[in-house]
Amino acid sequence: MGHRGAYAVELTAWWAVLVALWLTLVGRVDRIEWAVGVPAALLGAFAACGARRAVARR
Repeated sequence: MGHRGAYAVELTAWWAVLVALWLTLVGRVDRIEWAVGVPAALLGAFAACGARRAVARR
């Protein structure tokens, strides 16, 4: 698996964890919660991957 594959796996793992956390903390899950939580978790996953890579380069 190359760098892109590893990045995709890491991004997916972060996204899954953040979506699960979002849905757990929200309580009642409606369609609007999915519509807001999924993209928000994706942004958080990109930020987490970027932050981890920035720290690893030090």
